[in-house]
Amino acid sequence: MKKDPASLRVAHLSDPHFSRVTYHPSQFLSKRWLGNLNLFLFRRKSYQTDHLGHIPELLDTLEVEQVFFTGDFSSTALDEEFEAAKAYVESFSMPVSLLPGNHDAYTKEAERSRRFYDFFPNTSLEKDRIEVTELGKGWWWIGLDCAVATPLFHAYGLFTPEMEAKLEAHLQKLPEGARVILGNHFPLYPSFHHTHDLKRNEALQKLLIRYPTVKLYLHGHDHKPYIKEKSTPLVFNSGSCAHKPDGTFYLFDLFEEELLCQRLLFRKENDTFSWVVDWQKSFLF
Repeated sequence: MKKDPASLRVAHLSDPHFSRVTYHPSQFLSKRWLGNLNLFLFRRKSYQTDHLGHIPELLDTLEVEQVFFTGDFSSTALDEEFEAAKAYVESFSMPVSLLPGNHDAYTKEAERSRRFYDFFPNTSLEKDRIEVTELGKGWWWIGLDCAVATPLFHAYGLFTPEMEAKLEAHLQKLPEGARVILGNHFPLYPSFHHTHDLKRNEALQKLLIRYPTVKLYLHGHDHKPYIKEKSTPLVFNSGSCAHKPDGTFYLFDLFEEELLCQRLLFRKENDTFSWVVDWQKSFLF
């Protein structure tokens, strides 16, 4: 996987879900008891973070220039979970752009205090719920924070009218020929579970159709990876990098009119677990 000097090589990861089970009675004053029950019964077995430690060195070897994380660093927005996530992010040698997910605003108190930003400071994203970063080689990153605290058994995000206006204003200011990667924790299109979707996703879809400068939409939330090839823009869900034994993430080589996408899978071969490329495809813009 030697890097082409003409490309911008980036990685897209999501949903690492660092977790700590708490037995403190205060959990019953919020939604946290549900998250802890889920952790105790299911997630601790299926979502593990030990194998994530190999990724920073691997991306170094692959000459990755930028990493994008699209949310859910924690499981129930505990300080201990954020501390583990912060230490992990700081282990990457290349720049990392990141966004919160619904689990990072899991309780009303976590959302109200914007606890995520105590560990991952970002003035623009915290204040305006949107950030814009020039990546180089004609590419830009725009990140959206659509994470809100939700009722029991709900996990939706919210794209507000204020965010819509700010996003359009930023898109209008970009230089001619700019190519944009838009990141959000939540899927662009609705599913069969409305309690899990992005509210006002139709408004975001219509806005992006008007701005073909946005080439990619990266998200997580749904833990199984998929790609919507016929969408405008192209939509990539990287799945959960923490899922074991089949955690996934994407590697992109970005050119002016084309991208090469490779999906890396954590799986067992010859009695050894490792990250391997199990699929790749080129896309034209």
